[in-house]
Amino acid sequence: MNSEKQIEELRKLFPVTEHWTYLYNGSIHPCAVPVKEAMQNYLEKWQNGGEAAFFKAYDDFTQLKEEFAELIDAKTDNIVITESTTAAINLAGHLIKPTAQQNVVVTDLAFMSNTYPWLAGQLANAEVRFVKSRDGKIHLDDLVDMVDDNTAVVHICAVTVGSGYRFDLAQIYDITSKFNVSLMIDGAQALGVVDINIKEIPMDFLATTASKWLMGPAGVGFLYMDDRYLKATPPSVGWLSAKNVSDWNVRNCILHDDAMRFQGGIPNLIGVTGALAGLKLLKQIGREFIESRINELTTYVIEKLSRLNVDIVTPSNQNERAGIIFFRTPDYLELHARLKAENIYCGCFQEGIRVDPGFYNTYEELDKFLSVVKDYMTH
Repeated sequence: MNSEKQIEELRKLFPVTEHWTYLYNGSIHPCAVPVKEAMQNYLEKWQNGGEAAFFKAYDDFTQLKEEFAELIDAKTDNIVITESTTAAINLAGHLIKPTAQQNVVVTDLAFMSNTYPWLAGQLANAEVRFVKSRDGKIHLDDLVDMVDDNTAVVHICAVTVGSGYRFDLAQIYDITSKFNVSLMIDGAQALGVVDINIKEIPMDFLATTASKWLMGPAGVGFLYMDDRYLKATPPSVGWLSAKNVSDWNVRNCILHDDAMRFQGGIPNLIGVTGALAGLKLLKQIGREFIESRINELTTYVIEKLSRLNVDIVTPSNQNERAGIIFFRTPDYLELHARLKAENIYCGCFQEGIRVDPGFYNTYEELDKFLSVVKDYMTH
């Protein structure tokens, strides 16, 4: 257990606690005070200085790539700042370029942004193969059965949106490397809680957002790409893509030799300043502490829910989950309405309820949530 005083101090960083028992941190994480202050500071500089605000914010853009690269133990040269996980996935898809003779392997526990790019639009060329989940999990033998010599990419969520199932990424890498298949990981539900280390588990692409466990705002995303894609032709090009931009030569574009060639134009600067503040806060608090605390809270909730006759979809094994708890009840919409009436904020979709306790949440808040569920189930 972590000291109550420590948690009390952390709670001061999140004013949302004054209004809600907020248990949906893996969806849109509430804004922390330092993140708000960083974004307000940029707005004030922009308001009072116009273009003068750009230069400090551009420095933040550079530092943001450095901080994210450090988080995943990668090189800054391999990082692209995008506007979302979806944008990162689509950029990666254009670099993979599956053909009509190939297939793409996804799972039915994926989010729509993991499957839609392969089903519609310019990337919808290859056969899309869905690995079916069993008991809220993806079994490795089921995934292996879908992969063959014509597979262009295996695309999975490190932690799945619905059930909260956590993949063993080392095992997935073993499968893709055996078939010499590209591996794309959506880390949106994982990074900030789960350690994903590029040096330990090589992958072709890692896409994520700043707006979940990384505690930044929506409108900022990240894409890591392996070295072999750094010289690829960008699907779109802008002034930031060119290493000779300072020449002001409109007739000659010399692309960067690293991931900067995929940047295009000015990024979302206010979002960048907030995302940087979020990553700095993550480092300050400590990812290991956050993972440990969230693991304690989720274990507590699962143990209590198991006594309430609800259908818990999330695996009980700690190695197979991280941060997300999903369960089903009869009339789940009514339960969700009751929770909201008690100022308890959680997710509601796929005929169930999702709760993502944050490191700043208390056991008293969890007991409040559990009390509403218990009352609903017994009356």
